[in-house]
Amino acid sequence: MKFWKASCLTLLVSVSFAPTGAFADDRFTCWAPTAAQAAFTADYWTDERRRNAIPAPGLLPERGMPGGDVHSLEGTEVKLAPIKEAPFKFGGKLFFSLGGIDQAASAQFVSDDKIIIGAAHAMWLNGDQASNVVFYPGYDGAPGEAYPIDMASVLTAWTKIPQVPGLAAAAVDYAVMRSTKASTSGKFQLRLAKVPEKTELTLMGYPGRLDGGEYMFLEDPSISVSDATAYEAKPHPMYGGGASGGAWFLPAENKAFEIFSVVSNGSPSNVKGPHFTHETEEMIEYVKGGCK
Repeated sequence: MKFWKASCLTLLVSVSFAPTGAFADDRFTCWAPTAAQAAFTADYWTDERRRNAIPAPGLLPERGMPGGDVHSLEGTEVKLAPIKEAPFKFGGKLFFSLGGIDQAASAQFVSDDKIIIGAAHAMWLNGDQASNVVFYPGYDGAPGEAYPIDMASVLTAWTKIPQVPGLAAAAVDYAVMRSTKASTSGKFQLRLAKVPEKTELTLMGYPGRLDGGEYMFLEDPSISVSDATAYEAKPHPMYGGGASGGAWFLPAENKAFEIFSVVSNGSPSNVKGPHFTHETEEMIEYVKGGCK
């Protein structure tokens, strides 16, 4: 397996897309990832491009990444996710070009049949905005049906802070996207209420170091830090790139699965993610309406 460290970021070339001036709410930075490709189809993402897409390196620290197909760490096991079952079937693999490099991360439908949420650092990093964005829900070693993204947004606060590992970056490290097609597999509900410390949760995504990122895995850490802006959970055996944007969720008895964060950054011992707020809810509505 290959590991993509923060040093990978130095490979990114400068490709920038200016946000459209018609977008009205300056809390959010929006763009149309397929605007330059009016005839965009999934044909861009050939088998070869998908195989060569690197797991989004994101905000990984330079040192300390474990090697090999490590499926457990500190007593927590990593398991293959039952991708055909809820809520795992709401998620999938996100492919995109960022800084001229084809990359892959994790994402999922939430709140609305056309709304997808993932990590901000997969859509905007060091001034570069993602293009060629396509989502494959239920990705399980094969792409299935393609869902092109026609609108993407990050918090403007994300574009103005040092994009380095930590809770401060995690607090604003999420992106909201709009698909050109509606989900046929369902969606997460958005949870805004704070999840208390010591709560056990499930985290899912496509870690690049496990089976080449071809399959969704899950882990079951516990909340170690819970505040008004961000979370930390321990441990994080899925560490290593590619799981960025994967859901943190709490199953409910009535099966109304609630997502309350996404993977931002971390280490083998912990993972950090944002605490969703009413601003997240407003961002979803804004993107749903075309950022107008």
